[in-house]
Amino acid sequence: MRTSTSRMTMSRFPLFAASFLGVSLLVGCGNAEMDEGWEPVSPQEVDGNDAPLAPLGALKADAPSDSSIAFEGKADVVLPTSTDVMSIQTVVKNQASRGVCSIFSTVGLMESLYKKAGMTNPDFSEQYLQWSVKFQVKAFTTTSGSSDYYNLKAISTYGIVTEDKWPYETTQWDATKDPGCTGTGDGLPTICYTNGTPPTTAQSATKFKLPAGRWVSTSSIKNVLFEKKQGVVVGLDFFYQAWNHRRSALPVSSANFQKGYVQYPNAEDKTESAKQPAGHSIQLVGYDDNLEIQAMDKDGRPAVDAAGKPIKQKGFFLFKNSWGTSNYGVSNSKAPGYGWISYRYVQEYGSVYTSDPPKLP
Repeated sequence: MRTSTSRMTMSRFPLFAASFLGVSLLVGCGNAEMDEGWEPVSPQEVDGNDAPLAPLGALKADAPSDSSIAFEGKADVVLPTSTDVMSIQTVVKNQASRGVCSIFSTVGLMESLYKKAGMTNPDFSEQYLQWSVKFQVKAFTTTSGSSDYYNLKAISTYGIVTEDKWPYETTQWDATKDPGCTGTGDGLPTICYTNGTPPTTAQSATKFKLPAGRWVSTSSIKNVLFEKKQGVVVGLDFFYQAWNHRRSALPVSSANFQKGYVQYPNAEDKTESAKQPAGHSIQLVGYDDNLEIQAMDKDGRPAVDAAGKPIKQKGFFLFKNSWGTSNYGVSNSKAPGYGWISYRYVQEYGSVYTSDPPKLP
C-alpha cells in the first residue's frame, strides 16, 4: 500500500470540500496546451474502445440515496493526500464481448479480499457468479446485467467456485448453443445469459463466500481505502465522451483512453449520453487528491474559460477496470488496465458497495 501525507488534509472530508463542493474544475495559468495525443479524434479511431456496457437499471437496482448511508470511518483520522491498495489486487481480466462488468468488478473485489486474508493467487469464477445471481438469487433473469449488491448477495449466501471449475466464456450463447438464444438484448431465456448451467465439477466443488455486503457513502470511500486498506465497487451512469468510448457522439481523446483518464462529463456529453443510457461497474482501489487533468470540451479539445485559460479537474480515484490490458489504460501510471476517475463523477453518479475479508481456516 502506497501512502503520501500532507498536513493540509486535516478534515475527514478533504476531497469533498475541495472537489465535490468546490467543483473539481480548477483554472490554471496561461493558455491551454495539448498533451501528446490530445488532438481530438473520432471515437472510431481509438483501438479497443468498444467494450460492452451494462443496463443502467440493473446496475443500480435497489441502491439507496447516498445521503441516507451513514459515514464509515474515524472522525479524527488524518487522511493522506493519496493512497492505494494495489498490493492486494489480482490480475486485470477482460469481460470481452459480454455486458457483465459488475460480475467482474465484484469478483475482483472478492479476490482482493481473499488475498488480503492470506490466500495466494485467488482466482474465482465470473461464469459461476453470473449463473448464481440469475438462478439462485433469481435476479435479472431476462438480461445480461446485474449489480454489485446482488452479486455480493449471491456470494455471501451461496458462494462461488474457482475459475478452473467453470472458466469464463468470452461470448454469450447464441442460437448455435440453444435455439432459444436467437437474437440479442433483453428478454431471452435466462440460460442464454449464463451460458448454460454449471458443469458437474463446479456443482460439487468447494464454494467460497464473503461476509454480507454493505452500502458505502461516497464521503466514506477514502476512509475505507485508507483505514480498512481495501477497495469498494461502484456502479456508475456511463458518459461516452468522458470514457472516450466508441459509441460517443462527440470527439474523444486517444491519449486519455490509453492513460485511463475518466473526467467529469461536460454538459454536451451528459445530453448525448442520455440518448443511449448505459452503466459500468469498476473497483476503486486508490485515490490522489493532487492528480490534475486538463478538462475536455464538447469538441474533444482542452476546455478553457472565458479568458482562454485552461480548465482542469483535480482529484481522482484509481480504479481497476475489466477491459483487459492491451488497450484501455495501457499507459496508466499505476499499471495497464487501470484508470483514474473524477471524484465528482463518482459522487454524483455512483452507487458504492463493499464487503470484508473472509476468515480463512
